[in-house]
Amino acid sequence: MASLLNIGGGDDPAYRYKMPAVLSKVEGRGNGIKTVIVNASDVAKALKRPPEYLTKYCAVELGALSLYDKEQGAGTVNGNHTTATLQEKVDKFIKQWVLCPNCKLPETSIEITKKKDIIFDCKACGYHKSSGLTHKLCTFILNNPPDGAGGIIPAGTTGKKSKEDKKREKMEKKEGGGKDDADDEIEQPSKADAAYGITASEAINDFDAIPDADGDDDDGDWSMDTSKEAVEKRMQEAAENFEKVDLKKNDADIDEFEMQKQEITCAVRSAVTGDVSTDQAVKNLMSVAKEHGLNCDDPFCFIFQGVLDASAIEQLKKLQKLLCKLMKSSTDKKKTQKAILTQVEQLVGERFKDVLLSKTKFILKLLYDFDLLEEEIIIKWFEKGSKKKLGKAVRAAAEEFVTWLQTAEEDSSDDEDDD
Repeated sequence: MASLLNIGGGDDPAYRYKMPAVLSKVEGRGNGIKTVIVNASDVAKALKRPPEYLTKYCAVELGALSLYDKEQGAGTVNGNHTTATLQEKVDKFIKQWVLCPNCKLPETSIEITKKKDIIFDCKACGYHKSSGLTHKLCTFILNNPPDGAGGIIPAGTTGKKSKEDKKREKMEKKEGGGKDDADDEIEQPSKADAAYGITASEAINDFDAIPDADGDDDDGDWSMDTSKEAVEKRMQEAAENFEKVDLKKNDADIDEFEMQKQEITCAVRSAVTGDVSTDQAVKNLMSVAKEHGLNCDDPFCFIFQGVLDASAIEQLKKLQKLLCKLMKSSTDKKKTQKAILTQVEQLVGERFKDVLLSKTKFILKLLYDFDLLEEEIIIKWFEKGSKKKLGKAVRAAAEEFVTWLQTAEEDSSDDEDDD
């Protein structure tokens, strides 16, 4: 039976601020493997934060892409991650984005000022100051501000009114046509509030005064029913969510996730192609990486997948300086080289097999000459072999170059012995 945890840690059973433990599930395999935070919505609701923020934070911390499914209340993070790892990231999220810096209680709400500052407002001690955080999540929050009802206002929609919103406003004006002057003096809602159908009187109220998505007014009480019956009920709901997520394999989910990858691919392609200098291309890539929470190896992957095509040899020559600068910024060059070899396999053995498979040795030689691949890494990759047809075919095409490397290494050793 899953237990409730104290928000912020500790084991005091009388502590009133509770949250459910993270429940996760790994789906897919190979490059498509991903981890689902099944109860992301429940955890975020207990923390009084939008579940999109929680999911994005975990993804940024783990250097992966993420997606939040509002219908299922589940967050998806690319890659294979244990429940313990995700719980650790959630605990870190609580310390940075939920607990008040002054009184250490989870009584804060997030506000965005006109100057694009993120403000923590604590209802327990009155703390009201800028978060002062420089985490990558800040950019996501500024682009997707909280809507005051436990969700977010997606980027690009702030201030825009749908036809339904406009019709609703006209109806409200007709119904409230007899307003006196005193009513006109009431503070009007912001454009963002109006776009989401929030009236002036509602806009004046704070986060706690607005009903939750289920229609209940929590009246600021963050405590959770810890009775045996309530815990069993939540466990049953979590089990049902597991089944729903397990069954949901439709194309809509895949398409939405792929759309996010395609968006990043387009951004990377625009950043490095065209009439741009190497320095400018690096700056452009850094901007894309910061916006989407990419780690240092990801740009290589997106360049190989989204920029290189059948003319890869000529393209690599043009991108030499850029790729070398990216390699210098790598914190783990062996890991980066392995990632590059994986991308080479997919490029020459899968996407452009008919054109590039026979040119594998030339592409590897080029990357070797650019100091993007070391001979030790290449030889280990070759000798390790592969059980897949793709890996076998690429290694067979690379054999001549690897043999040359091994021979050159032996000749070098013989020369040193003669000396």
